[in-house]
Amino acid sequence: MAETSQKALQQQILIDDSSIPDWLLTEILQRLPVKHIFKFKCVSKRWFILISDPFFARLYSTRINTSLSTSQPWNLLFRYLYEVRIVPSSMIDTRIALKQSQDFSSPGLSLNFLPYSKHDCPIKILASSNGLLLCCETFYWQKNYYICNPLIQQWIALPKPPKAIKSVAVGFICKDGHYEVIRFPTANYGPSNTLRLETFSSETGKWHCSIVNCPVLDYYIKTDSPVVHYNGSLHWLEFRHSKIITYDPHSGTNTGLHLMNLPDDKQSEHLSLLGVSRGCFRYFEVTDTCFGPRDLRVWVLSDYDAQRWCLEYRIKFSGSWIDEVNEFIPKDNFYIFPLALHPHEFDIVYLGYGGCLVSYNLGTRKLDVVHRNFYSHQLLAFVFSPWPTTIPQPFW
Repeated sequence: MAETSQKALQQQILIDDSSIPDWLLTEILQRLPVKHIFKFKCVSKRWFILISDPFFARLYSTRINTSLSTSQPWNLLFRYLYEVRIVPSSMIDTRIALKQSQDFSSPGLSLNFLPYSKHDCPIKILASSNGLLLCCETFYWQKNYYICNPLIQQWIALPKPPKAIKSVAVGFICKDGHYEVIRFPTANYGPSNTLRLETFSSETGKWHCSIVNCPVLDYYIKTDSPVVHYNGSLHWLEFRHSKIITYDPHSGTNTGLHLMNLPDDKQSEHLSLLGVSRGCFRYFEVTDTCFGPRDLRVWVLSDYDAQRWCLEYRIKFSGSWIDEVNEFIPKDNFYIFPLALHPHEFDIVYLGYGGCLVSYNLGTRKLDVVHRNFYSHQLLAFVFSPWPTTIPQPFW
C-alpha cells in the first residue's frame, strides 16, 4: 500500500507544473529537440497552448538560428530508389539509413509513415520547400501526390490532377502557410508554342489548368535534376537547347515559361545540376564521362536579371585525388557524376565516383567516402525549416 502511494506521489510530482510560471516553462521547452516538442504538446492543455503559440515558434526559430550560425540541419534524400533512403547530416561519412532499419528508426528521419511505403511501393521524392516534401508513388503517369513533413510525420494526399500525362516537370512552393504544385509536360514536339500547365493551390483545394506560352517549340527538361526554387521562380534544366526553363507563378499577366542562359563556357550536356548554397544560385557540372581528362566546374549566378555567371571552381580530376582513394577505386575507366551541392558550405559538393557516394572539398581537394556501392543519380539536399512547417488540414 505504501509503495503504491509513493508511486502515485512521484507521478503527481512529475506532472504538476502549476508552480512554474509560463515564461520559465517556455524557456525550458525551447531547449528541447524540435522532434520531441510536438510530442510534448500532448502532455497537458497548458503545454499544448504554450507550444502552439506563434510567439513560441518565433522564439524557438531565433534560438536555433543563433546557435547554428545560419547552418540549419539538413539531409541528403535519395529521390527515386525503391527503398526510402536518407543520409542524415549528423551521420555523413558513417552510414546510410535504410528503410525499416531498427538502428536508425528512433533518432533519424524516415518516410515510413507515408501510406504506400508500408507496402514497399516506390515513393518518389519530387521536390522540397520550406521543410516540406512533395512525393509521388510513380515516376511516369503521376496521379497520387503527397505533401509531408518528415520531421513531425504529418502528411496529406492531394486530389488527382485532371489529366493523365506520361512525364511531367513538377515544381513545389510553400510559403506563408500556403503551397502550390505546378506541373507541365517534360517535352514538347508539337507545332504550337503553347502548352497546358496545371497548378494545385492549397487555398482553393483544386487543380487549375491554363494554356501558357513556351519560348521554344522542342524543349526537353531533365527530370533527374531537382527543380530549384529561387528568386520567386522555379528553375528546371532544359536539355535540348542547354538552357534553364523558369516559371514565376505570381508574375501576374506574364505567366508563360521563360528561358534563362547557362554559363557560356559550360561543356557538359548530361552531367550537370542546379542548386542553392548559402542563398546563392549555382550551376555544377562534370565534363566527359569515362576516359581522358575530366573537369569539375562550379559557377555562381552573380547577377540574376542580367543572367551573369561567374566561374568559382575549375578542377581537373587527374592528380587531384588523394592517394588512399586509389586503394578501393580503379584508376582507369571510372565514372564520375555530380549529385548535390552542400546547402551551407560553398566548398563541398557530392559526387558519384567509382561506385561510391563521396563528398569533395573544392578548397582542400580532399575526398571523403560517404557510402560504398552507390549507383543512384538522384539526390536532394533537404534543409529543415527552423520551426517545423505544419500542413493545413485539407478541406477538399
